[in-house]
Amino acid sequence: MRGTVVTLAMPDGRVVPLGIGRDGNWVPADAAWPMTELGDGVALPGLVDAHAHLSSADTQDMNGATDHLVAERIATHATAQLEAGVLLVADKGTHLVDTVAMTHSLTPSHRPEVQLAGRFLANQGGYYHGYAIEVPGDELVSALDAATPDGAVWVKIIGDWPRRGVGAVPNFDENALRRLSEAAHVRGLRTAIHTVAPETPGMAVRAGVDSIEHGLFLTEDDLAQLGARGGGWVPTVAAMEKLAQQLGPESSGGRLLAEGLDNVRSLLPHAAGAGVAVMAGTDLALEHGAVVDDALTLLEYGLDEAAVVEAVTTGPRRFLNEPGFTFGRPADFIVVDQPDSVAALAAPQLVVRCGVVVVDARG
Repeated sequence: MRGTVVTLAMPDGRVVPLGIGRDGNWVPADAAWPMTELGDGVALPGLVDAHAHLSSADTQDMNGATDHLVAERIATHATAQLEAGVLLVADKGTHLVDTVAMTHSLTPSHRPEVQLAGRFLANQGGYYHGYAIEVPGDELVSALDAATPDGAVWVKIIGDWPRRGVGAVPNFDENALRRLSEAAHVRGLRTAIHTVAPETPGMAVRAGVDSIEHGLFLTEDDLAQLGARGGGWVPTVAAMEKLAQQLGPESSGGRLLAEGLDNVRSLLPHAAGAGVAVMAGTDLALEHGAVVDDALTLLEYGLDEAAVVEAVTTGPRRFLNEPGFTFGRPADFIVVDQPDSVAALAAPQLVVRCGVVVVDARG
């Protein structure tokens, strides 16, 4: 579709002509030719997976994988995301720093737009063995360079982890998280934190962490503080439900997750009103490209349908500063027949990335 003008029916009813330049970016309509009609569907800038790990399908993928195998997995997972209409991915951390370069090395039209974290940051014993840079809290800032190679824009902190006999406990105190967040922000980086334990999300919010991942034990006060500064929350409900099932309802971990999920159910209806960017993500529980499945769990947990559609489309784009339909940026869009239906988002009629047609199911 490069070098053409497409007429896009927008969700607000406008019909807008936009040009796709020969470089695959959006240009003014009078700078491209000829005209292409897209039928009766409505254009969106694409789905967003706000918590993915392109280098892995599950935690077992991280065990002993060679660089070559990891590179193959990234390419395969990127293709799966694209074919589902996911055109922007926030990759929230990896076990190998080199995966950032591997992802960026893919031809842009063969992968979604990406925002990547580098290697996980944890303390000793605070994550799967060998998967994270392990440092005490007073050395978090000094580990920042090692955790964020060129191309990384996120810092991923493992905020808590289960310890034998005591359950999930924080890995770092609030002051350590604050120092890390401040140092990251000075460098133009953003911070995201894995948190399942009850004590951690409040500390992370007060410390200035940008995005709360899972965050099962956030409170309404936390949401108010997080929303006031434009923070984000990716509950990954589908992933948390799957983990709870694996642990079993009678285990201490299973009981903790069940309690946390009940809390998420009570909080979700208030999150958007507090100004929090609620987002959907596959994590390591859903297949790459299945972010709409997580969005559907948000619907089941009490978020209204308009907010759920936003959670997988425009909301995370605002949060990630990638609004779409912007001159000079990649010509990315999907076409769906019902833009206000979460279920309809799972089957886009057309997927275009960098002006290249990835999927055309218009018949």
